Amino acid sequence: MTASVTIIGSLIVRSVQFKLDGGNLGGEDTSAPYAVSWDTSTAGEGPHTLTAVGRDPLGLQYTSNAVTVMVSNGPPPDTSPPTVTLTSPTSGSTVSGPIEVRATASDDVGVAGVQFKLDDADLGGEDTTAPYAVSWDPSTASEGPHTLTAVARDDAGNMTTSEPVTVTVSHAPPPPPPATFAPGDVFVSLETGSVQWRSPDGTLHAELVGQVPGAAEGIRFDATGNLYVTHWCADEACTTGNTVEKFNTNGVSQGTFGSGYNCDPHALAFDTAGSLYVGQAHCTGAILKLSPGSPSIEYTVAAENAGSFWIDLAPDGCTIFYTSWGPDVKRFDVCTDTQLADFNRAPLPGGETHGLRVLPDGGVLVTSGAVVSRLDSTGALVQTYRVSTGEPQYWAGVDLVGDGTFWAVNYLSSNVYKFDLTTGAVLASFTTGTPAQTVVDVGVSPGAPR
Repeated sequence: MTASVTIIGSLIVRSVQFKLDGGNLGGEDTSAPYAVSWDTSTAGEGPHTLTAVGRDPLGLQYTSNAVTVMVSNGPPPDTSPPTVTLTSPTSGSTVSGPIEVRATASDDVGVAGVQFKLDDADLGGEDTTAPYAVSWDPSTASEGPHTLTAVARDDAGNMTTSEPVTVTVSHAPPPPPPATFAPGDVFVSLETGSVQWRSPDGTLHAELVGQVPGAAEGIRFDATGNLYVTHWCADEACTTGNTVEKFNTNGVSQGTFGSGYNCDPHALAFDTAGSLYVGQAHCTGAILKLSPGSPSIEYTVAAENAGSFWIDLAPDGCTIFYTSWGPDVKRFDVCTDTQLADFNRAPLPGGETHGLRVLPDGGVLVTSGAVVSRLDSTGALVQTYRVSTGEPQYWAGVDLVGDGTFWAVNYLSSNVYKFDLTTGAVLASFTTGTPAQTVVDVGVSPGAPR
């Protein structure tokens, strides 16, 4: 505290003694400006009286007017306002159906509540608990632009209004949800790089155009219905393509999947643990195993003319059946890293094996040149399939529907046929509309219904 002294006539001030409630507060101050430090925390809460007593050289004293002050040793008043930001919806968005308006808020002491506002009018009641949100049905507002804000309040009454968010209310019906792969949908890979998505009857639904260059080759689905497509090298030096591309169940490319491919990955198979086996048509021709969170494993397999060209995994989770563009169906045990004896008892008709699927009875369905062949569980040839349309035939990819039928691709005509596994009858067919010798593989979706 300080005191000023007015000198009257020739009066000389020798010192000033400050007093608190009549008692000395510090020592006498003998030089102007007269002041003393006071730690109010040493005084009791409530009113106190301060005075200053001036003394001249003769000892005469002069007492100032008393000043009463209130001592409060509590925390200083909260004058800092909170901060608040609207996080949803985003500015510029169009809203129609019921939505949740959300905000974040913070304060150096604590947020007491957040009041949302629509065009400066309260939107619901104040939300006093984080996360701060209010439900809003835009159908109750007029069509066109509207402004949303959020006002944060702390316990001291300090308030802050967020930056406004402008949205457009539309009463038009929302767009339909994106299409999803359905059970029995048929997918056909093309050497042009894309994949046709067709309904179970063969009607074209959409064309999946990915992000990866190179011919689209083998296709396969994982346990949750995502589609995987292999791509061969897109240039002579194999600097582009040469990988696997993943599509989600809406047919949207998720980019490349896995790594470590040698050259021209071709066919795919998943095990029950989610590991992906990849057959490679050329270079080393090895089979790769890609497991989540683990380094890839390479299996060196016996080849005929094209490495591990087409592959399928038996129910035992160990035996991979594969073809190598030769007369045989070959086998490899990935659990023991052992080459097994060929499965077929005799060379397959046509002498050039391609697509294959392991049958529920332990047999194998395999395309072999001009026919599709079925082997029983002993590897004996028991049936062949072909069409009587007169078109040239060279069968490539094949896949089981799961109801005693299968689809097969005629590479020479780019037509796709559905056969009865038991009778061999052709039940359905469609033309892809692409040039001859552009259709490679066919896959049937296990996905969720649209």
